[in-house]
Amino acid sequence: MATPDDTGDLLGRADEALGKADALLARHRAARLARQPEPPPDYPVLTEVVSQAPPPPAVPEFDVAALERELRLQLLDQLGRELERLVEARVHGRVSAKVAQIMERAGVELEHEVRRAVREALTEVVQDELDRLNKGG
Repeated sequence: MATPDDTGDLLGRADEALGKADALLARHRAARLARQPEPPPDYPVLTEVVSQAPPPPAVPEFDVAALERELRLQLLDQLGRELERLVEARVHGRVSAKVAQIMERAGVELEHEVRRAVREALTEVVQDELDRLNKGG
């Protein structure tokens, strides 16, 4: 069993060992800090306030309005052409079918009218010829 004198001696030796360890660590810290280069003077540090770039100059109001008008006109022009193309593409198929249908009907009606006109003309010519033959005959 340890006596009070042994305990005090043990504590003293422990304090001495800790002191030596602290001195050794302090020496290594100093050597390491001496080896680290200093940052350049303009190197930003977290405690330093870095100024931001100045905002761009404001565009005069009349230029913004003119730019807006120009963009609106260009956009309307492009949208108008695209809308025209889309409508034409959609309507073209329907219109083509209707035009073909109307042309077919017109062709049939024209054929009937031509046949009727030829028939009437032939009937008249044949009748005239028969009348001439009957009178002269």
